[in-house]
Amino acid sequence: MPDAVPRLSRTSVLAISFGAMVLLAGLLRQTGDAIGGMLDLTLNGTQARALLAQLTPWQRDVHAHATLIYDGLYPLAYGAFFAGLAVRLGGAPAGWVVLTMLAGMVADYAENIVQLLALSGRADLLDAKTVLTPLKFALTGTAIIATLVLAVRAGARALGR
Repeated sequence: MPDAVPRLSRTSVLAISFGAMVLLAGLLRQTGDAIGGMLDLTLNGTQARALLAQLTPWQRDVHAHATLIYDGLYPLAYGAFFAGLAVRLGGAPAGWVVLTMLAGMVADYAENIVQLLALSGRADLLDAKTVLTPLKFALTGTAIIATLVLAVRAGARALGR
């Protein structure tokens, strides 16, 4: 495990990453509501193209900026929070949770690149969402569920004392 991983489990890092995760999730939701949807929630190229066709140039620009700024930071926030919490609650054996979350973050960033290319009109690689989006949700979901299991186990141990 890299030396930086235990730093993720510090209370200050957990608090900041949790706050950032909640704030960025809210901003992404607000943006999606304002422009009529976000490509992140479409599961394949066909759905993404249908949503993209409904967006005006202004909406595409807003979406691109939200993807660059909010969704550029969001994986760092949720990744730091859940990976840090897993390490704090599960110690070194929780390293597989960190690696699973990291893989999910990579899938999220790959999805963002595909979406930015489409939003800017540079390239249509949206069919890659058929793999990237479910992979992102599966990996991050697995890491989140594993972290919650670690939290329940830690809570049960604390109550058993």
